[in-house]
Amino acid sequence: LLAGESLTARIRRETRLPLDEMLDIGRQIASVLAATHEAGVVHRDLKPDNVFVVPDAEVGERVKILDFGVAKISEGLGDQTRTGMVMGTPAYMAPEQCREAKLATDRSDVYSLGVILYQILAGQPPFVGEYAGDVMAMQMMQEPPPLSQFCPRLQRQVVSFVHRLLEKKPALRPGMEEILREL
Repeated sequence: LLAGESLTARIRRETRLPLDEMLDIGRQIASVLAATHEAGVVHRDLKPDNVFVVPDAEVGERVKILDFGVAKISEGLGDQTRTGMVMGTPAYMAPEQCREAKLATDRSDVYSLGVILYQILAGQPPFVGEYAGDVMAMQMMQEPPPLSQFCPRLQRQVVSFVHRLLEKKPALRPGMEEILREL
């Protein structure tokens, strides 16, 4: 019953969004995720389809995060996720999540946010393939194409920031609080 549009619809319509819009959307997503992570919840399926943008009289637009259906409560997921189980959408899944669903942590949501920000600016996610397995292999084994390849005029610090979110090793990715400060 939300009035507005999914981020997928907006990207499909506009292909690439301006930097200020990416920063605003990214900041709002990070704010929601910082709160959910603080409560011990990891989304695990963050993607533009699950980001809804609604008009808001106070701030212009407000971001809503939808579909916590595959969310993980940090403590106690062990019995709910089988070994080898895949949960999420391959184009937005972190490398560790591609390996095994129960490896997903708050840093997996950071990676997914990085993919979304990359897509907002580049017009496509870093890894695209015909088959889910191919995309998952790219997530685990390949470095993303430089964002500057798609956005040559983008400030170096923005490119660096987005690529930090896309680090293959979860420990090298910043936490949501740090992301919020940087955005």
